Amino acid sequence: MKAVIRQWVRGALAALASMAIYAIALGCYVALMLLVISMEEGGENLTTGTTGLTKAVVLLSEGSGFATDSVTLTITPLLLTVLLVWLIATLVARLKATGPHAFVIGLLVWLALNEWFRSSVHLSLVDDQWLTLLKAGTVFVLGFLCAAVPGSDKLKDLMVWIRKQSSVKVRHCLKTGAAVAAIILGLYLLIGLITVIVWTVRNQTAVVSVFKMSGMETGSRILTTLAMLIWLPNLMLWAVSWLFGSGFAIGDVASFTLWVGQSKDLPAVPAFGILPEAVSSELWRTIALNTPFAVATLVGLLALFLPAGFRYRPTNVRGDSDRRAMVLDLAYPAGAFCLSAGLVSLGSTMLFALSNGSLGQHRLAHVGVSVMASTRAVGHPTALGLATAWLVALIGTALVFSVGWIAERLRPSRTSDAKTVGRAGDGETAAKSATDEKRKRTKQDGAPRKPRRSIHVQSQPKPSKSQSTTKEEQDDKHEPADTSSTGFRLS
Repeated sequence: MKAVIRQWVRGALAALASMAIYAIALGCYVALMLLVISMEEGGENLTTGTTGLTKAVVLLSEGSGFATDSVTLTITPLLLTVLLVWLIATLVARLKATGPHAFVIGLLVWLALNEWFRSSVHLSLVDDQWLTLLKAGTVFVLGFLCAAVPGSDKLKDLMVWIRKQSSVKVRHCLKTGAAVAAIILGLYLLIGLITVIVWTVRNQTAVVSVFKMSGMETGSRILTTLAMLIWLPNLMLWAVSWLFGSGFAIGDVASFTLWVGQSKDLPAVPAFGILPEAVSSELWRTIALNTPFAVATLVGLLALFLPAGFRYRPTNVRGDSDRRAMVLDLAYPAGAFCLSAGLVSLGSTMLFALSNGSLGQHRLAHVGVSVMASTRAVGHPTALGLATAWLVALIGTALVFSVGWIAERLRPSRTSDAKTVGRAGDGETAAKSATDEKRKRTKQDGAPRKPRRSIHVQSQPKPSKSQSTTKEEQDDKHEPADTSSTGFRLS
């Protein structure tokens, strides 16, 4: 029971501490900004509205917009949302309030605080009570899961079960596919950040002109510019859509694409001064449109060939007697790339939807991107780039296999030709040796012999059996001898 009570206390403390740190820090900045604006503008004291504006911004960062007499703001500042989720996760992990009891009590405390903010704010909220609390609860759940899931015993048991039910290659395929998708989305966001920086540098004179038109002094300019940074992730996503060919719109008064940069009657907001013009260079437009394809192809090739990925080597097919293993080596990357393409499309859809909102009720009712068009602009070239990386590996494997197959077919024919030439050479050498030996013996047998001088009767010598009976030897038998066959001779 003591452990349960301890978890209740820790869960409540995590929710209270998260909201206190977040709201106090946000309220201090709002109070400072309003104070500086009041001092420089010389009007009424704006700091009296600090509390109400802070509560409204807290609810706005959770996705619930508000409306005034002049403006309706529902564009969620994603930078504040990310910081709030990170703060909840950090405090939950620090207080070790990761149990189910801590989660229930923490969620109830969090919803009670948001209900207090909703009922006490003086501004008109756009969403109903249940929807406001649902969005607030979603933020707390995300923060709690980020802290509780990585070290959860349930997750460890689930991973053990997955290891038993699947092979190592299947798990590696799933992990690599998810990692490739995360890397590609991260690179797209980085490209969007670079694009926003380029917009700011190129159009800084327009921002200064808007500040001068509004009559804002230096302090007010600095603080309001810093305040606009909470929408930086939104602007990064709009920049990604613009760079990849889909574009974005500020209601019905402005539309921005690579080919069109038109606006009419935009509100005098300094942040609107950095919005881009049309790109006149055909080369730069081509580079921008092919950026997602190039990024996906490069990431896919690295995932295929690096040791941390699939470590695929087309040259292994030369020594691979099992062709089925070669096919599987290409099948796993194909499955991982299909998973990556699906995750990139799903993730980009969610991010584009979260980045949109409104600044009014009529012409500024929709500010942001077209979710479906932007998802197509990101998803299609990503899938094509990953498919290209896989085809490069397939073509390389086919080339290596073809060269090896041709070399194997040529090797036996060369060996048989060499053996035939060797046998012919041996026959010619043996024939030549036999001819030389025959001539040598013929020369020795056909040489004239010196007659013997004796007093006794000499008989004709008989040829030995070792001598060959050639034609020349037969002719020598019929030649006349130097001495008679019988007779006497005085010494």
